[in-house]
Amino acid sequence: MIRRIFLDLDDVCNTLAMYVLHIRGINISPTDYAEFPVECGYDVVAAANRLGAQQYTIPDFWGTVTRKQWAAVPETDFFPWLLTACERLVGRENICIATSPTKAPDSLAGKLEWIHAHFPPWMHRQYAITPRKYLFARPDALLIDDNSDNIDTFIQNGGQGLLVPRPWNVYADCDAKAHLERFLVQRLRDVA
Repeated sequence: MIRRIFLDLDDVCNTLAMYVLHIRGINISPTDYAEFPVECGYDVVAAANRLGAQQYTIPDFWGTVTRKQWAAVPETDFFPWLLTACERLVGRENICIATSPTKAPDSLAGKLEWIHAHFPPWMHRQYAITPRKYLFARPDALLIDDNSDNIDTFIQNGGQGLLVPRPWNVYADCDAKAHLERFLVQRLRDVA
């Protein structure tokens, strides 16, 4: 049974990878993952270097994303549905945003602004800032994330995982909302 949900922010609730490529001047949709170069795997900087004219280092790429840009990332089309499904499954008090900022201070500040602008007020203080999401793993905890390494480590530490389809993971060809619905709707039926 799932009693707690840890919800990744970037590329689950919002479209960060596509948006940061778009704001770099790359002719790509800020929301359509079908345009992401699959061969780059889970490496947005490699994607930017492949698609754009300028070549970036990791610090140069992420260090120049401003606080305002972090706060302006578009929501995924399924974000409102996902939050509602999570709330129905475990209740408001048992959902926590689990997100890992870059090393640039604007990342953390912009993510907090995003949370306040897109989540309802009851979620405004329910977040954990860490790349070590596995620390929250336990048998009744579910991590919803787009990074297969995060999911694998969470499961290895005793939790449950739901991988959100993205071009950089094994579910690249799946519709993200349909995939999430299959999993969460079944869990909702189980508790009904």
